[in-house]
Amino acid sequence: MSKNDNKRTFIGFSVPTNHLQGLIDIQQQLTPQLNAAATEVHSTNLHITAAFLGQTSKADIQEIDDAISLMSLNCFTQALESIAYWPKAKILCIEGAASIELSNIVEQLTQLTKQLKLHQSQHDYRPHVSLFRHVKIPSSTQTLMNELTIKTSEMIKLTPISFEITELTLFESKSTPMGVKYLALKSWPLK
Repeated sequence: MSKNDNKRTFIGFSVPTNHLQGLIDIQQQLTPQLNAAATEVHSTNLHITAAFLGQTSKADIQEIDDAISLMSLNCFTQALESIAYWPKAKILCIEGAASIELSNIVEQLTQLTKQLKLHQSQHDYRPHVSLFRHVKIPSSTQTLMNELTIKTSEMIKLTPISFEITELTLFESKSTPMGVKYLALKSWPLK
């Protein structure tokens, strides 16, 4: 198989349809505060990543499927509690602390990616949903950003975003003329 047959993939969780509007509302409230180059993540791409895999072959994908099919993975509820700006990635996201069940899934996936010699994150895992990409915060407005983050986080705490996760999905990150699309390649129900 040639490298050109590889797919850029990650494993994660789709945001349930009944919770998308809450995230869209937050995006709409934040848009006026952001730089013109900031791009909103389309609602069909909103997700929580559990493991970024990078370039994967058909053989890798089959091994991932076989391994995950044997795992005992439980349903869980994930809360997203605060707005955060990740300067290196230039994203604005909503994040929360990982539930015990999510931490267990992430640990199992980390072991699997090591075994398959796939991408290994150099950062501690922080569950999040990216809301905007290409966000640039000039140092002169960092104080404003901190205030916005606190204000928005307080707003979210009044209306917590918490949803049941019942399915794990392998996604392909595919570039299209209309931007990046995340396509579900395989899903596994959680118990």
